Parts: sequence; structure tokens; C-alpha cells
Amino acid sequence: MSQPRGEIRFLSADDAEELHKALATEGYDVVLRPVPEDDDAPWRLEVTPFDADVVAMVDVYGGWLPTDL
Repeated sequence: MSQPRGEIRFLSADDAEELHKALATEGYDVVLRPVPEDDDAPWRLEVTPFDADVVAMVDVYGGWLPTDL
């Protein structure tokens, strides 16, 4: 069975990189990619599995979820 993948959006590369490191340390599969054509969220962090612990870390590191819009 595949695990859920989620996306977190960021304005700041620094915030995205901090959360990327924290999640990778916890054993999550994470991919950070720039999205330069999106001025509102130019950084995307894809996370697998996407669970409640990831959501809690988003609040700490300053990103937001697409559903937060």
C-alpha cells in the first residue's frame, strides 16, 4: 500500500530547508523544489508519509498547507 504524500508551501527557502532537514532526520522522504512561477509560494516541500506529526511541524517552521488557503 502506498503512503500518503503531502505538500507544504513556503515563501522562504530558509524555512523550507529547515523543515526539510528536520523531517529527513525523523526519517521522512522529503523533496524540496523551487516553483519560481508561483510568487505566493515559490518553494514546495513534498513529504511522505504525510501525517499529523508533519502537520504539527509545519506550524513550527512557518510553512502552510494548500488547504490553509
